[in-house]
Amino acid sequence: MGDDSLQLERRAKGSTMSARSVGSVGRVVTVQVCLYAVMILGTCTFALFSSGVPTLVWSTVIGLVLLGAFVVFWPFKTSDAQGTNLVIEWFGRIVAAIAGLFSLAFSIMELKALLEPAVIGGRAKNLLPWAAVFVILAALLIVIDFALQMARKERSHLIRSLSESIFGAIACVSAGAWPFLAFMVVTLADSYQQRLAMALVIVGLVAMLALLSVGVASTLWWRDIKDGDQHTWIGIAILPVMFAGVVAYLVAISVFFVLI
Repeated sequence: MGDDSLQLERRAKGSTMSARSVGSVGRVVTVQVCLYAVMILGTCTFALFSSGVPTLVWSTVIGLVLLGAFVVFWPFKTSDAQGTNLVIEWFGRIVAAIAGLFSLAFSIMELKALLEPAVIGGRAKNLLPWAAVFVILAALLIVIDFALQMARKERSHLIRSLSESIFGAIACVSAGAWPFLAFMVVTLADSYQQRLAMALVIVGLVAMLALLSVGVASTLWWRDIKDGDQHTWIGIAILPVMFAGVVAYLVAISVFFVLI
């Protein structure tokens, strides 16, 4: 009787965990689909019908909202962090946010130059510098995050905490590349090579779907490391969308150099 009761209890727990997992996947997918729809459709609308100041304003606002939401719902926070460790954790999040703001501000300035009337071949100088900024910020964040981890009183799970901190910080910097999507849309709209443009758009959509799949898989990671935090899933849902900024940047560069 005792063994039967134990087995029934384990099955009940397994069913509950499975239900939670399915629910988590559904919520994460819903948030990601909505975010991708807003980012892509909104950017396309402004870039095609009001290229200029409205596009810059839209890219700035949506970039700030995305960055702010990710920092607030940070998926790598430690639920039991107290005292100095909690201060260090928040300091790391603030540093990541500042790096993300710098990345976004730089890409907005580059987008402003890219949208101005100019000889198409001369715009390359406004596309490539962001990659250098990304590398510099990433290197600085690695050093800062390592120093912050060394400042912790308790350094349990050091490698894991360091990797999570760096991963989140790089996501903030990556999100700053989303404004380049507007330039890609304008470039495609001005191109007469319709078949090539359509193919590139399809490639971009496939890349976005791939990131969405990664986001779905990440729900298992969230359940494993952050079980019990009811808001962590929001940060996990936003995480792939942040990294999708780099995809938008790379696709924009590809479109530009193929069509010039």
